[in-house]
Amino acid sequence: DNEPTPLSALPLHYYVAPQGDDANVGYTADAPFATIQHALDVVKAGDTIHLAPGDYMEDLITQVAGAPAAPITLVGPPDAILRGKGEMSTALRVRHDHYALVGFTIDGLHGDPSAPDGYTEKLLYVQGETPRRGVTGLRVYNMAFRNAGGECVRLRYFAQHNEIAYSTFDTCGLLDYTFDDGGKNGEAVYIGTSSNQWDDGKNATADPDESSYNWIHHNVMNTQGNECVDIKEGAYENIVEYNHCTGQLDPDSGGLGARGDRNIFRFNVVEGNMGVGVRLGGHKVDGVQYGRENQVYDNQLIGNRQGGIRVEVKEQGQ
Repeated sequence: DNEPTPLSALPLHYYVAPQGDDANVGYTADAPFATIQHALDVVKAGDTIHLAPGDYMEDLITQVAGAPAAPITLVGPPDAILRGKGEMSTALRVRHDHYALVGFTIDGLHGDPSAPDGYTEKLLYVQGETPRRGVTGLRVYNMAFRNAGGECVRLRYFAQHNEIAYSTFDTCGLLDYTFDDGGKNGEAVYIGTSSNQWDDGKNATADPDESSYNWIHHNVMNTQGNECVDIKEGAYENIVEYNHCTGQLDPDSGGLGARGDRNIFRFNVVEGNMGVGVRLGGHKVDGVQYGRENQVYDNQLIGNRQGGIRVEVKEQGQ
């Protein structure tokens, strides 16, 4: 039992810098990779990717899962900025379990700021590909998200037990709210899949999207778009607490919204939004009424244009 751990099993640290070279070994800050994607291609569970300051014009996608006690970590300072490059609709697509994103910025502005196609549509897109099993164990800490064409962060398709905390969200939904694209997309954090989209072919199955047990806390959100947190039909038992929410521009929705069941909104400050502070209630689908038994308590709902709370489906919690 006292055999030493083989070196190949120890966690590795990889370094990335815009001025690096993917032909480098990547093990030191003096010989970094040039692209984050190359690091994502070679990491294993427990490894850490360190980002140097600078702009990263990449559309990233994860290739391997971390483990519960050995997540894969991407960490960098606020001036390490992932922007996307406009070839995919997402700047970072996480499709595997147990990743940690810490400290850096995802800013969707990669081109002409006066043109809709100058912005990446979705900054962080989390969606598993296994039937009825989504991404779990994602931790997002001290991140900055800004300038999304659509939603800033999406947790989609049975995404469960993920955490988004201590992060800032500024300007989500530029396509609809700045460039008048005609829709109402622009959430800071969007959990689940609208019942209208369950069968659109983008999820592994057409089931109700049971994204659940996600914890959204201690974030500062100024969307200049739509909801700070929007929880869709089928998504349940998510906790949204200690967030500051403002800048929502849709009079028909709210700063926070639940179309799913048994979600909790508490200890949030929701102020200065065009809609209500909190909106509850979802669609009725195949005889099932969604948007029930949510709890809303101990929030500060201040100066929201359409009022404090709008209940569109009875049978709510406290």
